[in-house]
Amino acid sequence: MQIELTKRFLAVVKKLPEPDVVAVDAALTELLANFGRPHTHVGGSVRPLLPPVYELRASRALRIVFVRYGDVLRVDFVGDHAAVRRYLRGH
Repeated sequence: MQIELTKRFLAVVKKLPEPDVVAVDAALTELLANFGRPHTHVGGSVRPLLPPVYELRASRALRIVFVRYGDVLRVDFVGDHAAVRRYLRGH
């Protein structure tokens, strides 16, 4: 598996405070190590929304949205629960 970060995702991450950026980095590192191994998705941090679209919990409030394209996980958005809902309505 490999992770691809979109321009939209990178633009949103630039606006986050440093503790949130650290949480996002840690979540993405875990995602790469564990995606596709459901028993290692500790604490339910990965949740299917509408496969191939998934949500990854970075912190209590912060969610990362990614889409699986074969062996590529394209990370497209990060935000709180309400922002993720708005993002999904637009797609």
